[in-house]
Amino acid sequence: MEEKGLVLCDSDILIEVLDRNNQKIITALNSFGTENLCISSVSFSEIIFGSKNKQHQQLLESKLKTFLLINLTSFIDTTHQELILKYSLSHKLQMQDALIAATALTFDIPLYTLNAKDFKFIKGLKLI
Repeated sequence: MEEKGLVLCDSDILIEVLDRNNQKIITALNSFGTENLCISSVSFSEIIFGSKNKQHQQLLESKLKTFLLINLTSFIDTTHQELILKYSLSHKLQMQDALIAATALTFDIPLYTLNAKDFKFIKGLKLI
């Protein structure tokens, strides 16, 4: 049996699953193995920030607990700073995207996103 590795899910993927019940994305996530799905603490914060009310926030928090949460580390922060210096002017890399990309790079895991244009220029970053 082929061993599957971790996959970092971008915030847009989480929105498609948690709020839009996008079956195509859910099928893709299942193919990776639910035990291999992880999120950055940045994506966690973005999703919770988008809550409509307290009940929605509690529902989102409950669903997010099914993902492995990767908290920010000094290594992620260092990589984030390097990415910002290298790509913020030339490619308009945003802070949140830089932190998520830095998480994937630090742990050498692919990033599953629907917004490849926001990341495709980052050397060494594997996108799904």
